[in-house]
Amino acid sequence: MTSNVTEADDSVWSSPVRVRVGYGFPETIHGPKEALEYLNWRWPVREGTYYLKALKECAACLQRKLPLERVRETFILASIEAKMLN
Repeated sequence: MTSNVTEADDSVWSSPVRVRVGYGFPETIHGPKEALEYLNWRWPVREGTYYLKALKECAACLQRKLPLERVRETFILASIEAKMLN
């Protein structure tokens, strides 16, 4: 039996988001699971309105409580806020 969270782990956005961590190469984020990993472990700034909102929304999306594309838009705003959008 598969849980909703496991099924949601495979969810991808209609279009990936490319971010750059520091001076590194651009990296592609395909969905909320990858986005949450970046927000938790690779994000350079642990504060900000959109950072906190993206953390909450990615987690909620993995439980199928929010639509994928809404969470993608919030992740993009968090990326802009952290000056990571490529």
